[in-house]
Amino acid sequence: MNKKLIALALAALPVAAMADVTIYGTIKGGFENVKDGDAASINNVTDLGSRIGFKGQEDLGNGLKAIWQVENGFGIDQQRSSGSRSGTFANRQSFIGMTGNFGTVRLGNLSNYGDSDMELINLWENDAAALGLSQFTVVDTRYKNSIRYDSPVFAGFDFTYMHQFDETPGVNHDLNNAGLGYSNGPVTAKYNYQTQKDGSDNKRDQHHRIEATYTLGNLLLGAGYSNNTVYDAADNKFRQHDAAATVAYSIGAFTPKFSYDHGWDVKVNGSNVSESGYNQFIVGVDYALSKRTTAGLSYGKINAEKNNTYYGDERAIGLQLLHKF
Repeated sequence: MNKKLIALALAALPVAAMADVTIYGTIKGGFENVKDGDAASINNVTDLGSRIGFKGQEDLGNGLKAIWQVENGFGIDQQRSSGSRSGTFANRQSFIGMTGNFGTVRLGNLSNYGDSDMELINLWENDAAALGLSQFTVVDTRYKNSIRYDSPVFAGFDFTYMHQFDETPGVNHDLNNAGLGYSNGPVTAKYNYQTQKDGSDNKRDQHHRIEATYTLGNLLLGAGYSNNTVYDAADNKFRQHDAAATVAYSIGAFTPKFSYDHGWDVKVNGSNVSESGYNQFIVGVDYALSKRTTAGLSYGKINAEKNNTYYGDERAIGLQLLHKF
């Protein structure tokens, strides 16, 4: 009965009121067997980033449009208390803005350039760290209280600038993010820069990352490099850089893929900490069940060197199932 009433209510709405609204989303679920260090392995049924969104636009004339989006993440395995799987409204990229010949301006809870436009070589759907390039893409996320400008494309180049306001009286820990992209035929290259004042003083954390891919028929070759500098509460300066590469090849409905990530030793206040790096590899295959549904199988391993105090060894096996609507 309730379903019939909802259907009748929707049918009664004016067509014009619904014409510019698009409902979209992805349901992502998986099974992972994860083993951290010498601990016993754990089996997890986990959400891999499910979301549902609503977006639309209004033509204002003279090439100008008003645009908006509200996107919500949720966990199909459980409701989480925080983050994009908390079940709260607008916890993923949500905004209102304007677009035209000048480019696009948006206000709201916005993805930085790395999150929205990059991760060209991170082709993995995962929850366990060993099954994705989470260290390489460490700053890719959304930031509330933000404004972002995206330029039009000029001769294959595009530019993005985003600013997040701290909004705390007497404190200025504003974040700045900039991105530069280039695409021409089989070649794509993108650069992301992000800086934010440290919580204890005016020192600034800084993050640089560049990625490039080359597509030759069904073959994808990609590589990237990142350099991250952060300060702890005692103003100690930590710096690490790493490089990653990915190869993928589509054979009919199958796409075998492989990624490798290497992190060099950490430097603390300019001094090298020996054997503090890591190595990671991931191997897997996706199978396209349809244009909107994909199944995957992957195996990944992180080998942390003995003086790496940030994370330890991890091995994981994962099965994934995704459906887009």
